Amino acid sequence: MLHFSKDEDYAVILVNALAKNYKKRLVPLSEIAEEYKLSLFYLRNLANKLIHKRIIKAVEGKKGGYFLIKGPQEIKIGEIISVFNKKKILACCSVGDKKGPCKRAAFCETGHIWKKLNEEFYIRISNLSLTEFMEKKK
Repeated sequence: MLHFSKDEDYAVILVNALAKNYKKRLVPLSEIAEEYKLSLFYLRNLANKLIHKRIIKAVEGKKGGYFLIKGPQEIKIGEIISVFNKKKILACCSVGDKKGPCKRAAFCETGHIWKKLNEEFYIRISNLSLTEFMEKKK
């Protein structure tokens, strides 16, 4: 089964929340943390990385919050994921990356199939804009 890291998952949640409010209002991280039952401290760390990569910006102060730098149609899911995952491949078997290379990699037919499907999925999800991503819930 394919897995996203906690950072990748929460970053997509964060950016998705900002996309829903694009050009409407600034969104406080505390609001997102409360709505999704996430750690505010954890979201701040993710937000700082997304700010550094120029995906989001913050306005400080009592009426401050976060917003997307570009429109949701211009931001690809791959941009968000790549901030936290440099491998361009998701864990796809019980061994994964946790204990080094799989001992069965040379002859594991299903492993090769998972790897191919994983690559196809990663390319597809990476090229999906935030707008397209949000439309998938319908």
